[in-house]
Amino acid sequence: MATGRHLRVIGLTLIATVALSARPAGQSVPAAASESRLKAAFVSKFPQFVEWPPEALDGRTTVDICVVTPDPYGADLDALVSGQSLNGRLLAVRRVGRDGALDHCHVLVFSSAPTADLKPLLARVARLPILTVGDDRRFVDEGGMIGLRMVGGRVRFDVNVTAARRAGLRLSSQLLQLAMSVRGNGQ
Repeated sequence: MATGRHLRVIGLTLIATVALSARPAGQSVPAAASESRLKAAFVSKFPQFVEWPPEALDGRTTVDICVVTPDPYGADLDALVSGQSLNGRLLAVRRVGRDGALDHCHVLVFSSAPTADLKPLLARVARLPILTVGDDRRFVDEGGMIGLRMVGGRVRFDVNVTAARRAGLRLSSQLLQLAMSVRGNGQ
């Protein structure tokens, strides 16, 4: 039987494989759709590398990945998390508006809107135990926790450990090792 650590290593291997070898399909799939699928794959695996404070999960049957609309992933993210669980809690995808309730979110994913448009929402969740993920190039510099970006046709990511700590989250050292850059003093 696989241990939690073993399952994280498997997830880490999947992320590393996607990060280091996947390229957008050049056949009949548009590059934007392929990029969206790759980013959705990363988003679906990030919860495995986060430790939330106990009160963020107490009494919860799901770990909720909330996507701020407009949703760049569509059905891809839903398909990737379907049937997946984390510590006995099913992963669930929810769509939320910028003014919506966020208290049920464990992960909050921002679309590629300019960071200036997202600043009020980032400020609103800065001290809540919510992992924030975005794909604007300045996302982690503006207080987001994980910033996705395309480099040479591959999805890569940067991490802001200071923002994660402020929210009461611990990020796995395995995740930090895969990051292109890590802002903050480590864990």
